[in-house]
Amino acid sequence: MLLQRIACAIALTIGAIDVASAQEAATPFVELAVKGEIQIAPDGHVNDYQLKSDLAPAVSALVDRTVRGWHFEPVVVDGKPVIAKTTMTLHLRGEPTSGDSYSLTIASVFFGTLTRVKMVAPKYPSEAAHKGLGAKVVLYVLIDVDGKVVEAIAHQTGLDKRAPSEREAEAWREQFEKASIKAALQWRYNPSEFVNGKPVSDRYAIAPIVFGNHEATAYVPGPIRPMPWDSNNTGSKDQERFAQLSDGETASTNTHFHLKDDVVGKKL
Repeated sequence: MLLQRIACAIALTIGAIDVASAQEAATPFVELAVKGEIQIAPDGHVNDYQLKSDLAPAVSALVDRTVRGWHFEPVVVDGKPVIAKTTMTLHLRGEPTSGDSYSLTIASVFFGTLTRVKMVAPKYPSEAAHKGLGAKVVLYVLIDVDGKVVEAIAHQTGLDKRAPSEREAEAWREQFEKASIKAALQWRYNPSEFVNGKPVSDRYAIAPIVFGNHEATAYVPGPIRPMPWDSNNTGSKDQERFAQLSDGETASTNTHFHLKDDVVGKKL
């Protein structure tokens, strides 16, 4: 009965979710991006949680129950655990079980996800647009205390079509990357994490930009470049998880929030 209610809730929430591979009858599933805010106590338990996404009541109740049961590593300032607050983006995957029932699983979770208050769209390279060539550019951005992007580099760029040669592919990737970086340097963000009541500055973040077909699921990947200001190579360690970010999302790679137990793959 619960699974049936979830299935109905997913149907009611359909306007807020990304229906993936809807044309592939063999593997029907749905994906939901759930946004919220979490505050943790000095001992790491969730003492406040607010859902920001518009979900059907049954799905919202499952998410709320799950998130409130999480436990984090305490956030420490000057050797003392403190109260801390962060934004969250939770990616869920709903897979059919039997009949009209669905099972919801956590596909990924990001803390310190940033919201742009100034968004400048990149200019589509005219020659690429003429040829119908698309791309996904994954940027690393450095954000200062005022929320301004002060540096941006291309981490990896994939083309949605295979070029005749690697030399030509690199030329196309460079065009998309230049357009993306030029736009990103004009972005501005709201603070996304507060530690002991103060906003966290100098955020390292990753942000994908999609040119062309947003439904494309496969890109011909280019080379990976490290993030120069991240001496611990934090971003590249979690490559698969960050690949799940969609166009318009920005996730911190130096968040202060770390779950004690891995929740990816767990059912709600």
